[in-house]
Amino acid sequence: MRVGFVGLGRMGLPMARRVADAGHDVSGFDASTEALRWAAAAGLPTVGDLHELSGCELVCSSLPDSGDVEEVYCSAGGLLDMLEAPAVAADLSTVSVATSRRVAVEARRRSIDFLDAPVSGTSIHAEAGTLTVMVGGPARALEVARGVLEAFSGRVERVGDNGSGLLLKLISNRLLTAYLGAIAEAVVAMEQTGLDVAQGIELLRAGAAPRQLDYKAEPMAARDFTPMFTVDLMRKDLRLASEALGGARLAEAARAILDETAASGRGDQDLGALIATVEGYMAGP
Repeated sequence: MRVGFVGLGRMGLPMARRVADAGHDVSGFDASTEALRWAAAAGLPTVGDLHELSGCELVCSSLPDSGDVEEVYCSAGGLLDMLEAPAVAADLSTVSVATSRRVAVEARRRSIDFLDAPVSGTSIHAEAGTLTVMVGGPARALEVARGVLEAFSGRVERVGDNGSGLLLKLISNRLLTAYLGAIAEAVVAMEQTGLDVAQGIELLRAGAAPRQLDYKAEPMAARDFTPMFTVDLMRKDLRLASEALGGARLAEAARAILDETAASGRGDQDLGALIATVEGYMAGP
């Protein structure tokens, strides 16, 4: 397949290289001359102008922000002016859902199928071909693009219509950031109390904390609060943690949610019952 790859930065270049290594005819483009030099040094064929991608069956883009995506696709002389049906475009960037949906509408007006296909992982995962791709858009377009996306991914899955892939990626990043903040609080607490941090990390890794998606997400979604470890027991433990360690912003926020859950009469239910409180304060998109 002839594939154009727009955006050859820290993520784009290793993805494009893996697509080329999988046997596809890849041409890369970046507005940065430095990025083009990196690509050339890596052995990736490049073009000097977007117009040279006009004959591609699939174009992938990996761009920094929403405005870049809109400009590359929708500006005069952009990709949507050049691609010809039945070409497919797959944007791998993490950008505004509204922007991506606008681009998808413009693409449909030109009979081009557009996918939002943000990737989860880092450049290390891109190099290794183990990214996760969350796809929004037409199923038929994913079938065209799947072989290319799988060249740099361990899992490629459609989650809904245009914008759905980005919604799930943004949910993922919000979860990741909250989790990283909680890890940071744990490391600082170990340091401040004189514990062996390396040993503590290993023991935390062996415990329940890293596996909460496995343990709790599906019962939460099913609203199954059969107690395994109750809200009140965790409230007690967080109270003890505050007494021994002092305050920590994310931990205190979690404690407040648990207190509210208990006040609603769910103290004897499983910890997953906090979702009943969370859904009460979260507005829809």
